Amino acid sequence: MSQALHTSSTGINSGQAQINVIANNVANINTTAFKAANMTFETLYSNNLSYGSAATKDGGGTNPKQIGYGVKVGGITRNFTPGSFVTTGRDMDTMISGSGFYVVKDSSGATYFTRDGIFSVDSNGNLVTQSGMKVAGAKSVYSNAGSDKTVKVPKDIIAKVTGDPNLGAKTLAELNNASITQGTVEVAVTVATTTTDPVTGDPVTTYTTTNANLPVGDSTTPAADKTVNQLVSDFNSALSSAGIPSSNLSFKVNGDGTISYTTGSNVTIDFIADGTTSNFLGETGLSASKSTSYELNQTVKLLDMVNYNDTDAIMLSGTAIDENGIMIATYSDGSILTQYIDQAQTLQWKYTTEEGVVITGDDVSATGSAIANSHFALELATMVNEEGLVSTSNNLWQWGPDVGQVYYGIAGEMSFGPIESGGYEESNVDIAHELSTMISAQRMIQMNSRVFSTASSVMETLAYLGQ
Repeated sequence: MSQALHTSSTGINSGQAQINVIANNVANINTTAFKAANMTFETLYSNNLSYGSAATKDGGGTNPKQIGYGVKVGGITRNFTPGSFVTTGRDMDTMISGSGFYVVKDSSGATYFTRDGIFSVDSNGNLVTQSGMKVAGAKSVYSNAGSDKTVKVPKDIIAKVTGDPNLGAKTLAELNNASITQGTVEVAVTVATTTTDPVTGDPVTTYTTTNANLPVGDSTTPAADKTVNQLVSDFNSALSSAGIPSSNLSFKVNGDGTISYTTGSNVTIDFIADGTTSNFLGETGLSASKSTSYELNQTVKLLDMVNYNDTDAIMLSGTAIDENGIMIATYSDGSILTQYIDQAQTLQWKYTTEEGVVITGDDVSATGSAIANSHFALELATMVNEEGLVSTSNNLWQWGPDVGQVYYGIAGEMSFGPIESGGYEESNVDIAHELSTMISAQRMIQMNSRVFSTASSVMETLAYLGQ
């Protein structure tokens, strides 16, 4: 009878353990990105009364006779199926739609993983979790090693926009605020020739005006595919073909991102807008009274603000996170600073001026201590066995010995899911499943209690037999 008591007690203890697991699942039904646990059972060893025997030619075989000693907890596994998206409308609330974990670091630099994507930017521009842990910033699109950097955006920047010294080598398609199309520009070039009157000896000036319809580009190559140098060369060739000496009028590309024209001292030029079918004049701003165009392209140098009273500094006014997990920082003048992934799978800066001009790639130079330490791309991690992670507090997981290799990268690239902003991932607890499992565990405890009570009663009866 004592064996029955011990066997039924294992059922009671195991059932209680299952209820503990269910209780934790139900308690976290509203916990952000919580992953439900499931407990399974295994048998304990058995008492072998007989191992059985094999059949012989004269008799049959016998099966083993075993009495089991109860049940034990077989395992507690986590269900890492993503939870549903809960809309909040807040730009800094995010969810990974697929595989991957955010990588966060505590004050000592220790690394943890989480699916909780409710973030904010602290007073120093750091991207942090609700518990104040810093979010790791990716060092590359895909890596076998984690980054030691964290996501940080400059609180204040000074943006200095200048002309591009390499403007001439760029195609119009690469320029941000210029789209010189095909067409013609009508010009009138007047050359003043001074001679001496043979009778009076006085100087006599005569004016010769040449009108010409000058094509912009040619019909074979779209203007967008031509470099600025090629377009200017085409325009100068058209001037020469119209009989206008190059010494009298020529166009060139300047290092400050403008186009200018020069003339001799005895030459004047007039652009006849009514005869112009190209937008060359409108895009460049050239006119009879203005010999230097607008900047056709711009580069930007981003500097950290060293003087808080500097009137050129613009302050951070808002942040958001895109589908690749890249921060989008908006400043007080309406300009936007962010990064993007180029065709070479590297991170490049992208700056949008207050006028809406988008400047990208090599045209953005980031200098200064604040911007040099700024990382805009959130690092994600995935691993060989995510069920090997060890759960800790604050919706965090840490590395466990059976996790295997951890891989790092950017959302939406390689095996990582994209990021949805404006909401967070809810718990994946299935309350109907939990309640039905709880009833089963309750019945397990009740039935084993009945067995325990019966075995106890039998032992009590045996105790009275000796009286």
